[in-house]
Amino acid sequence: GHSFSPRIHGFFGDYSYDLFEVAPEKLDDFMKNGDFDALNVTIPYKKAVIPYCTTLSKQAAEIGSVNTIRRLPDGTYYGDNTDYYGFVYAIKQSGADLTGKKCVVFGDGGAAPTVRTALRDMGAGEIVTVSRRGENNFSNLNRHYDAQILVNATPVGTYPDTGVAVTSLAPFTKLEAAF
Repeated sequence: GHSFSPRIHGFFGDYSYDLFEVAPEKLDDFMKNGDFDALNVTIPYKKAVIPYCTTLSKQAAEIGSVNTIRRLPDGTYYGDNTDYYGFVYAIKQSGADLTGKKCVVFGDGGAAPTVRTALRDMGAGEIVTVSRRGENNFSNLNRHYDAQILVNATPVGTYPDTGVAVTSLAPFTKLEAAF
């Protein structure tokens, strides 16, 4: 319901772009009998749709998450993870050089595997995930104040709370870029 996709696709494309709210128990029927050429997939289905895809892109297979599905001419599905390409594009557009850099990824939810895969593929050095729980968490964040690259893969700071940050950038004395 929060998606701007119908408006965006309506502006750029000459085709119908509809939103489908699918209950978990209806996913199998939707994937087997749905009338669509392609889909954008969001949580909680990014992993659940994988078994329906006959073919996955290299990125989707590595990440274990699909957000775009295309019906092929033979009726089977090709799954991809376009979040990967979008994140790589943002890094390249920023001019940041990740080669050998220590990167901290805030959050370990749906976006984090995509971010970690992209960072690795772009030559990052140490990649640390900081979340609410686990070995690296916000109570011991000081262990990573030497990070050069930070990535917020949490919902913190998204609309409507755009003025909120996951942490202060001030202690990160070697920081070169934050995404």
